[in-house]
Amino acid sequence: MNASHYYLEATVASNISETSRVNTLVLRLSEELKIAPGQFLMVWRPGDGEIPITPSLTMGETLCLTIEKVGFTSSRLASLKPGEKVFLRGPYGNGFNLSLPGRYLLIGGGTGAASLTPSYLSLVRRGVETLFLVGARNRESLVYVRRLRELGAGFQVATDDGSEGFKGTLPEFFMEVSSRNRFENVLTIGPERMMVKIAEKCVEQGVSCQVSLVRIVRCGLGVCGSCVLDPLGLRVCVDGPVFHGEKILGSDFGRFMRDEAGRRVEVVQ
Repeated sequence: MNASHYYLEATVASNISETSRVNTLVLRLSEELKIAPGQFLMVWRPGDGEIPITPSLTMGETLCLTIEKVGFTSSRLASLKPGEKVFLRGPYGNGFNLSLPGRYLLIGGGTGAASLTPSYLSLVRRGVETLFLVGARNRESLVYVRRLRELGAGFQVATDDGSEGFKGTLPEFFMEVSSRNRFENVLTIGPERMMVKIAEKCVEQGVSCQVSLVRIVRCGLGVCGSCVLDPLGLRVCVDGPVFHGEKILGSDFGRFMRDEAGRRVEVVQ
């Protein structure tokens, strides 16, 4: 799918508080935007900077962005009020391959549950057997669960402290679920160290695993190199953000990334 490099204006219709650190913006677009599940948009406010975000829902001229407040730009975007404007360009990158045969297990940690929702809805509409695992540190940190219930999604919850659902991490829950049910395909978005563990287990089990990476992206066009995965030279913005796990295991995936100044720093989650 070709990316659009001009900016599309959007108006905030509502701002939904998911957790103390996460908000979902419901946007009304000036025209319909075609975006495949897993692709991302560059989201910009004049004076506030620009960041990549994978939409959590697209319905005609309505689009949802679920945003964690991790820095200046994301915090400003997550705090927008109804009637305020935001500007979008894209979509960029490669989304999930949802045409592979077999059953699908979707694993979303943190805001990953929101970003995986379009993939889940697409699979279910086609009658593909799909299970959604959602995880967080505790009940208060669970993201998008309320919306998933409204959509009638089939999902199960894991929390590190056991305050809701399975007690343990998502990789632990994945192992427990996969010991009882065979899934041919895994899609995951979340903290990189979590996804590394899931990808490693998938390789051991011979399961196809697609992971979506979130990195600092400046251009979205593959020019600046801020999102490169060393030593492979893969750029998250054009070669990803979705990769097959076995292809990037052993690279910077889950270990190192580039910061705002382009320095190679350790991945902390």
